[in-house]
Amino acid sequence: MSLYLLLCLAAFGGGLTHALVLTGWKDTFAKAWRNGADAAGEETQQVSVVVPARNAGETLTPLLQDLHAQQWPKEMLEVLVVDDGSTDGTAALVRSMARTWPGLRLIGCPGEGKKAAITQGVEEAHGEWVVLTDADARCGPERVRRIMDCVAAGGPDLVLMPVATVGQAGMLQALQAEEQAAMMGMAAATALQGAPLLANGANMAFRKAAFRAVGGYSGDKWASGDDVFLLRRMLKAGRAVHYLLQPEVLVSVEAERGFRAFWRQRLRWAGKMRGVGGAWKWVALAALLWPWFLLFVTCAFSVRDRMAQNFGASLMLLTAAWLLWLLPVTALVREVHRFQGAVGAAAPPHLGALRCMLCYAAFHVYSPVIAAASVVVRPKWKGRRV
Repeated sequence: MSLYLLLCLAAFGGGLTHALVLTGWKDTFAKAWRNGADAAGEETQQVSVVVPARNAGETLTPLLQDLHAQQWPKEMLEVLVVDDGSTDGTAALVRSMARTWPGLRLIGCPGEGKKAAITQGVEEAHGEWVVLTDADARCGPERVRRIMDCVAAGGPDLVLMPVATVGQAGMLQALQAEEQAAMMGMAAATALQGAPLLANGANMAFRKAAFRAVGGYSGDKWASGDDVFLLRRMLKAGRAVHYLLQPEVLVSVEAERGFRAFWRQRLRWAGKMRGVGGAWKWVALAALLWPWFLLFVTCAFSVRDRMAQNFGASLMLLTAAWLLWLLPVTALVREVHRFQGAVGAAAPPHLGALRCMLCYAAFHVYSPVIAAASVVVRPKWKGRRV
């Protein structure tokens, strides 16, 4: 057996493993959201929605309108906008709306950064349950009710929920939408399988007592990562984590509009992952570099290999390896888009699977570059270095 055939066998074996994992994620995702909602809880309790905001004057009004429209008793719902040193009209906007909305409060933050703002909001919250929402997000009217139904049915300490990136202004925004769909599929499926890997701070809820018990963000030196670091602390403390996969709790955020903003966002995301412990990040790195190994094996053909008797077998194994890498993630993303379509947040039907494949390939081209750059580059986020 030639060395090249061994490489092709390794490529096929890795591709098969990859396909089995992603197919399992897709099946778990599909089964969870198609099974329907949890039974409604009988108890109505105080809920606090915390919105950390910095220079959010352009995006905050639609979110506050969404929160005001929640199908939850007005006297049992408070919205706390924590002003993280804004220099625009964020504070004035909240004060204006609070005049006719007793449940809306503006809170100043003595610290600096999103984690300090969230911590301040939790301390000021009157509710036992805190729902986190980014200031540029949108949500449906049943979101809080569905979250509390989940709390009543399962008794979790942390509830993770889906976030969709929307934006159809061009290929860059399409890339972000597809990337976020793949991440949503992975985050939901791994959590539903009992081993959550990711969380999104734009849409999560937790028990106030549990946040305090795990120390919140105390000792956390990273400017971002309010979501994944809190998840890791909850898991380490043995707290119950639940993923609520229902269209009614989906939150949408707009994709970055320019390459510069896109680049900075990805650098920030890559940078915070250095602070996440565990073996799974090495598995993620291997998955990121896997297509480069396939490319190496593909380009390693020589005239001698083409003339060998096992050339046909090598070619079939290599072709299968590429398909096993590409097709399962396309199936996962398309299932996520079906879920998003239940609330009108799906990707447009044109291009479909082809668009997903192109975006997936592009992701594996630029991600290693961003991962390497994040080691030395510290971009600005909300006007501050991360």
